[in-house]
Amino acid sequence: MANPPKSALEHFNISAARYEKSTGSCTRELARHLIKISPSFGTGSHVLDNACGTGIVAQEILFEQYAGAKTPPKISCTDGAAVMVDMARAACNTTIDANKHRTGEDLANISFDAVPGEALGFPDNHFTHSITNQGIMFFKDAEKGASEIHRTLQPGGTAIVTTWKEIPYVSMIQAGQKVVTPGAPLFRIPISEQWSEASYLEKTLRDVGFGDVEVHEKQVHYAFKTVEELCELVLVLFGHMVPDLSDQQKTDFRKQFKIEAEKVLVKTERLITGDMEGRKEELVGLKMVALVAVAKK
Repeated sequence: MANPPKSALEHFNISAARYEKSTGSCTRELARHLIKISPSFGTGSHVLDNACGTGIVAQEILFEQYAGAKTPPKISCTDGAAVMVDMARAACNTTIDANKHRTGEDLANISFDAVPGEALGFPDNHFTHSITNQGIMFFKDAEKGASEIHRTLQPGGTAIVTTWKEIPYVSMIQAGQKVVTPGAPLFRIPISEQWSEASYLEKTLRDVGFGDVEVHEKQVHYAFKTVEELCELVLVLFGHMVPDLSDQQKTDFRKQFKIEAEKVLVKTERLITGDMEGRKEELVGLKMVALVAVAKK
């Protein structure tokens, strides 16, 4: 299997403090879908939030359980980027502190470990649920990472693994680059294009032992309050991967990116993060299409 450049993990370590906001919460919106389609969580459940990033999947499980006054399942959060794990710990602990009164319990059973997806370190047949949300394509050895997902899942357990089929902002960044640095190498996400193919995702999981794999598409949104906010955050997050630009070039880049974005922007609404009353906020965003693989062991 093709591996991403070594810069992929470093990219997330550098960008961790800005990560979630700059994703337009598209991975959080997707995480909510994954929780809905996942087998229900019980007192005996043990969930792996694999390549957890800032702990979005774990947080959304906590929100979902607390909203129903249910005790959260045991959750293990892992990521190869130590800064991400620190952020996940802080975010989940904040969520627990704010909502533990709903169940009358002081602590949720949740752990955090900075380990790569290719070497999780857990025993065989350990988890009832395993969720890898937009992470497998960043593993240095995706086949080994998939094998670890299979190895650590209990027989009868469910693994959910996602990738992106469509990432519209890449072509918009490239359009901006062509205006300000014509002829320069174009920005590309440091992952293989094969991950945008459902057949490749399915084969990756079947090759490591999963016999029951179904892949479906889910549309979410890379969304912000304004198009200006979207343009600025895209430049901030990916700016270090674009050739050095002068202030004038950055201005021209933003202008061109905004032109491209406004061609395809849509209005959308999304649940406010952590709001137990189900309130929503109105946003503008780009349509993103995820591939969602549901694999049974």
